[in-house]
Amino acid sequence: MEVDVERVRPRLRGDVYVMRVPEGAYIRSNLGGSMLKGASTYEWIQRIAPMLDGTRTLGELCAAVPESSRAALAKLILLLHGKGYVKNVLDDRPHTLTADLATAYAANIAFIEYFTDSPELRFENYRDSAVVLTGSGPLLQALANSQLRAGVRVPVLVPFAESPFDRDRVAEHLADAQRQDPHQRVVHLDGQPLDRLAAEAAMVLHVADRPMIERARLLSLAAGAAGAASGQVVVVGDEAWIGPVIGADGDPTAWESAWRRLCALAPDTVGADLRDHPEVAPSEFLRGPTVALVANHLCFAAFRHLTGIDEGTDPDHVVRFDLETLETTNHAFLPHPLALPAVPDDPDRLSALAASAPVDDEELARRAVDCVDPRTGVFAEITERDYEQLPLFVSEVVVSDPVGLAGGPFPVHGCGESVVESRQRAVRHALERYAAVMVDHRRGDRLHGLDVLTGEPVAVDAAAVFPPNTGTNAATSTTATSGSDWPAAVRAAVVAAANEAAVAALSTATEPFRRLDMDDVAQTARGARCLKLLGIVEQPFEVHDLSGRAGLPTFAFSTPEGTVAYVSDLDAGPALERGLELVLLAYQSRAAGQPVYAPPPVPDLPANLRGKAGESDGGATSVASVGVEEVVAALTREGGRVVAVPLDHDPVLARTCPFVVRAVVVHG
Repeated sequence: MEVDVERVRPRLRGDVYVMRVPEGAYIRSNLGGSMLKGASTYEWIQRIAPMLDGTRTLGELCAAVPESSRAALAKLILLLHGKGYVKNVLDDRPHTLTADLATAYAANIAFIEYFTDSPELRFENYRDSAVVLTGSGPLLQALANSQLRAGVRVPVLVPFAESPFDRDRVAEHLADAQRQDPHQRVVHLDGQPLDRLAAEAAMVLHVADRPMIERARLLSLAAGAAGAASGQVVVVGDEAWIGPVIGADGDPTAWESAWRRLCALAPDTVGADLRDHPEVAPSEFLRGPTVALVANHLCFAAFRHLTGIDEGTDPDHVVRFDLETLETTNHAFLPHPLALPAVPDDPDRLSALAASAPVDDEELARRAVDCVDPRTGVFAEITERDYEQLPLFVSEVVVSDPVGLAGGPFPVHGCGESVVESRQRAVRHALERYAAVMVDHRRGDRLHGLDVLTGEPVAVDAAAVFPPNTGTNAATSTTATSGSDWPAAVRAAVVAAANEAAVAALSTATEPFRRLDMDDVAQTARGARCLKLLGIVEQPFEVHDLSGRAGLPTFAFSTPEGTVAYVSDLDAGPALERGLELVLLAYQSRAAGQPVYAPPPVPDLPANLRGKAGESDGGATSVASVGVEEVVAALTREGGRVVAVPLDHDPVLARTCPFVVRAVVVHG
């Protein structure tokens, strides 16, 4: 392809290094290395390198050499351009940097050039940006030094009083910086209210050597309201949390989201109450070079943002800096509902649920990847730990406690016949449990759901959807269910409500329930495998049929150690399959000495209700299968209606798993 030599203005990248080798020349930069063969290649590159400064077009460079060499010169320059060692700066925008400044900050400019265009202009804009530095103590002093060395011409310093601030030390930093850049100076302001700090600023950078959480949150909001970018460092314990960097048009609630996500997995963190804690002493490791390293991290993040290197990226991660080991790790987070503006419960959203595309287990597992982070995730991890994996595979998801309803993060488990299945089940259960404890009380005392039979929108008391219990009861609630689509989720929610009602009604039962003879009961393929495995491990158990009383296939599964589970379904086969699997899981957890993944405890089926084979409670007959309508009728014998309410108070998670539902019986 013919190249218009007047449309190429080549400039050699500043990080390029050329070395002579027997084959010709070896050229290397941050992009990697290449071997360019030819006896005279090294000499050619050395001769033309000074001319590749971006001031002349390729045509002008070729015109400066003998005609016999022009084709070879053009070929070499285009080869270097194709490999990324030479940039075409024809379209770079003009700048007014002096030659002295361009030389003084050559490394900074070269770094910008590596990522984007017009590096001199971008650095010039960064240099002239109105950057406000606020905070306290040595961290603020180090941040001022970092900004001066990065090239900011007039940083504005606003100190707070919780830690001593040494202006003389900043003056020393300024004097050192002025040896290279005499135009730099520092402006000091005192006593500025938070809502005034960001006025007319391009960016506000805040550093706190202790958990000044309310101030950090309010500063982020103030910067957003003033149209300024922001970035922060907050030290908590022996960790410094850096970021996120929020653009002028970014989400000013991102910092609060990150903090709330962090505390949802570590509720004992100082500052989890969102208040300032000036009484907390700074970490013993925050001293000497460590202070400068922390400040440099924030300075570098601000540099990347203001020069446009990170243009288009979202404020969706923070950096953890371990003050003792100097280790840094990136942590992604999702928006936290309580950091976002309050949104009233909207009944119109319900109409879209039935028409929403299905989300199967495989897709749900893929989506859940974005929810996982060990420090700031909705889920801390998805793992098998050292759990026994025979006869069932067992996986665990550690779920955060987003609003403090569950008493802290908690594990959720899934089992299956393969690790893929156990992980998929664990993820689905984790999303259900998370949705069950993620309540935004700002939505009001009335929430909206759909009548299971008519599809009519119905307002329900919020306390009926999110019971006001706390601790493990909230975390282990089984009445939050999900499905691959809305109808499947509603069916599961109705079955869960009926199962819960059947267990609650045991206290009034007087006649024994018939014990099933498992040799005479038709099984699903999976149920048959579970039954066979229970025989192999010699686990005794009994199954009692509660179906006649419950109004849908419902069975109690008991072992000599006690009742393992009560399971209901619209069909007897799946209910028996799930119950047998839970009995097998209970055996596995007990045999392996790993009670953490045992089925959650349920009320024991009293001995007087454990009938013999063929014996039933007062003549009630077993139920092989029913429809949703029959289950609803059983739930509303005393009047009312069954309403399916989506548990969607976390909008991001609701998009990940849109069909998490709780069924509520409503009277009146």
